[in-house]
Amino acid sequence: MSTSIDYASLKDRLIIEYAKRKVSIEKKAATTNLHEIQWSFPVIQSIYRQVDCLAPYKDPAALDKALDTIDLAKIYENVERRERENTNPKLKYDDFVVLELLRYFKHDFFTWVNSPSCQCGSPDMVNRGIKRPDSANNPDLVSIIEVYQCRNCNHTVEFPRINNPVSLLRTRKGRCGEWVNCFLLILEALIGEGKDRIRYVWNNEDHVWCEYYSNGLEKWVHLDPCEAVFDEPLLYCENWGKRMSYVIGFNMNTIIDLSQKYITKDKQIDQSDIVDPKKVQKVINFYNVKRLGEYLVKERLTHTENESWKALYTDIIVPRNREHKGLSTDKATPSSDLPTGRQTGSAEWTKARGEDG
Repeated sequence: MSTSIDYASLKDRLIIEYAKRKVSIEKKAATTNLHEIQWSFPVIQSIYRQVDCLAPYKDPAALDKALDTIDLAKIYENVERRERENTNPKLKYDDFVVLELLRYFKHDFFTWVNSPSCQCGSPDMVNRGIKRPDSANNPDLVSIIEVYQCRNCNHTVEFPRINNPVSLLRTRKGRCGEWVNCFLLILEALIGEGKDRIRYVWNNEDHVWCEYYSNGLEKWVHLDPCEAVFDEPLLYCENWGKRMSYVIGFNMNTIIDLSQKYITKDKQIDQSDIVDPKKVQKVINFYNVKRLGEYLVKERLTHTENESWKALYTDIIVPRNREHKGLSTDKATPSSDLPTGRQTGSAEWTKARGEDG
């Protein structure tokens, strides 16, 4: 007597049970002794502040505003040229879009600000400190306001550090924080497609950049819009000569410690001197488990329970497992055609930060 096995059904049951067990184990591990974590550490506070940092880039109105603002015709004309001239069979159309956006954003759209120029036209400004914005009326999400005085006419000029990416579509200027905030909004508008394909990357030594998931290259790809650099994770250590402690990545579903990807051994600041890496990982695990629960709640609004568990497995668990297995510092040095040292910022400022190569 032959027995017919429904392998599709068996596969689904295995996936669902694995997903449930995975969530149960991670939840138990993440909540054990959580009270022992000292939340006052700056690195841990930074993780807390960045947990929902990608939410503004999912707002349909903001995405429409980004598409209304950029020169789509110019971008796609150059995308088609890149596609025709391409010699790398792994690159797909979205990769050419990202490459062209990097060029367009740096050279045609956004401007770096060392210090603001005066109304008299003089760039000779003296920094007179900072002040806080009006907390009751702050649509641009200004964090601080830098205050400068002109040496030529003594006029005072303020430079607000804007965090609202939609506002940055209007001002189109700033430093690395503003560059990444605005770039991510446009990137999401062009390739996001409602999926979890972009990542904000924070470095404890005062720099930020981003990543996107390339379907062609089948990996998360490093992007630095300030430098218009594509897939050069060792740019900071090997090219700039920057020493770093922690590098943390944030997307909608997952937080991940990317230090191993971006920091070489000779440029690694001892993480224990900053905060115990085990405590940092525990905080990351806590928020990742929280994300799993939030994802299930959202999925159950439109799907059955079993469909929700299968989606959780496909959209979060599999990508997390795959990335953790392959996460390591690429031993190859940055491309030889990259200029040495950081190209944005004044020479004095770059040297003081240890980023001049």
